[in-house]
Amino acid sequence: MGESINSESVEKSSASHPHPDVTGRYYIPGFPIGEGKTDYEKYLRTPELLSLQKTPSETVSPDELLFQVTHQASELWMKLMLKELKALVKAMNEDKLWVALRSLRLVHDCQRLLIQQVDLIGSHISIVEYGKIRVVLGQGSGMESPGFNWLLEMAPILGEAFHQLLTRRQMTIRQIYTDYQDHMELHTLAEALMDFDDLFHKWRAHHLALVARTIGTESHSLKGLATQVLQKGVKTRFFPELLEIRSTLTNESGLAYGGQPLPN
Repeated sequence: MGESINSESVEKSSASHPHPDVTGRYYIPGFPIGEGKTDYEKYLRTPELLSLQKTPSETVSPDELLFQVTHQASELWMKLMLKELKALVKAMNEDKLWVALRSLRLVHDCQRLLIQQVDLIGSHISIVEYGKIRVVLGQGSGMESPGFNWLLEMAPILGEAFHQLLTRRQMTIRQIYTDYQDHMELHTLAEALMDFDDLFHKWRAHHLALVARTIGTESHSLKGLATQVLQKGVKTRFFPELLEIRSTLTNESGLAYGGQPLPN
């Protein structure tokens, strides 16, 4: 595979394959694909990246590659999210709200990918095959994910930066919702933070649904903990004050309306 390709070898290859090439491939036949010979492979370090998964002879299940790839990819997306959340905090501290929103847009799209990856596992790994994979996980748990825990640590930092921003602007959360047309930047940022909170909440809910689907709700984790422990995390919200303002304004609106039934 590592030998150089010359014109003679190409002619022999063409002679042995008289039919036209319909693959649309980039490389000539026989090129050592995947051996780190191109700038693309060198830049992305694909030989190292693609060697981080178990080989077929090492796997205990045909679904183990799917399990490893989705979780490894999730860690990479969370690494990117952490970088963008740090940029978000910096932008808020510098009162650059549209720069902050740009980072949040990317974070939101990464979160949607994380949700899709959880669903990918749930849809394609059978109960029996997941049972085989659990045997080789030791006491591994998604709660030990470095990316997941970094994101949890970022949440209060985001909240503090947002509140400091409001203090500098001499604004309250109520004002940016009741007078949102006069404070569109702050209102849009608050809603983007709410999107981050919502998507994180949905991601945890999808993970809980995955657990229920693969090992059931009455079983125990690999650390011996009841799976109901995960339900506590699903109820956690990063920015409860952004939820409370909705309840407050809704209740005030409801009282003003009176809740009368529609006429016949």
